Amino acid sequence: MLSYSILATCSLWVSGALAGYDAGATDNIAIYWGQNSAGVDSAGQAQQNLADYCTNTAVDIIPIAFLSSFNPIQLSLANMDGGKDLGDDIAACQAAGKTILLSIDGSMFYSAPSSPQQAEYLADQVWAMFGPLSGDLAPRPFGNTVIDGFDLDIEAPLQNIAPFAARLREHIDDANSQGKQRFYLAAAPQCPFPDRNNKAMLQGDDAVAFDFIMVQFYNNAKCDVRAFDSDDPSESGFNMDQWDQWAHSSKNPDTKIFLGIPGGPSAVTTSEKASYKQPDQLTPVISYSKNFSSFAGVMIWDMSQVWANPGFLDAVSNDVKCAPANARKSNTASLQRPPRNHQRDWKM
Repeated sequence: MLSYSILATCSLWVSGALAGYDAGATDNIAIYWGQNSAGVDSAGQAQQNLADYCTNTAVDIIPIAFLSSFNPIQLSLANMDGGKDLGDDIAACQAAGKTILLSIDGSMFYSAPSSPQQAEYLADQVWAMFGPLSGDLAPRPFGNTVIDGFDLDIEAPLQNIAPFAARLREHIDDANSQGKQRFYLAAAPQCPFPDRNNKAMLQGDDAVAFDFIMVQFYNNAKCDVRAFDSDDPSESGFNMDQWDQWAHSSKNPDTKIFLGIPGGPSAVTTSEKASYKQPDQLTPVISYSKNFSSFAGVMIWDMSQVWANPGFLDAVSNDVKCAPANARKSNTASLQRPPRNHQRDWKM
């Protein structure tokens, strides 16, 4: 939970703390849940139920990780309580104002649609399983609960992902045109530009319109947060500027960019531990990133890491959600805003 002092400092600046994703804001925080990456290595740090994290006002978006296979369509969630309906937790989080996405892929995902036609068919099935209720007879892993959209975390060279994403975009646009629940399409490329595993979705004739991109600025020494140089950030390897340029020239020129960071030392691979930074080291990176008009906030991997790292979320939230003191004093009136251990298969 955010400390009282931070909440008091930010209360006038951030009046939309329970509003979920806000495309017009730079203070969104997204944290992945589902893989218990800290609990794997640290006894006593096991991931808790999803709803346990949704009372924290610092968290705006929670991507559930992961839908890990297309054949069969399958969820892979670490230490998931098989007797508890995850749909109830999702509904409770949505009632608390959180935006809940289902993240598709992850590093364990190596099967792909065999053709553009199969990609569209699979997107139809995924939408029927997790999107708005319809007359379709597809299984509903989350019951009648409807998620708020999808995140594509493509970390392998999978064919026909662009037509899959395009079909999801069609479903999302159609649902959004009805003026009810708002749906989003996101992606989580790694920072090298272009990310070869996401290039077809993000660039060229088959590019898809995304609402926001949560770039992984870790595990890649040449462009991640460790490459940031506060003396001359524009000339450093840290390439937020490239992603900002891409956003404005993309299929959706209003696409927003998140700064993706690891939430703890064990959130990154052993050889890439230097891409984890303490909050005080992240402060100038976040401040610099806020200069870009596409910047929307910070993404963190993952919830178990953050909760096993006391003080990390408080400090990052303070940098993301609070304006500098002089800006708060002069602008608060105008800037206020209204508000893999357990696995189950659902086969088609």
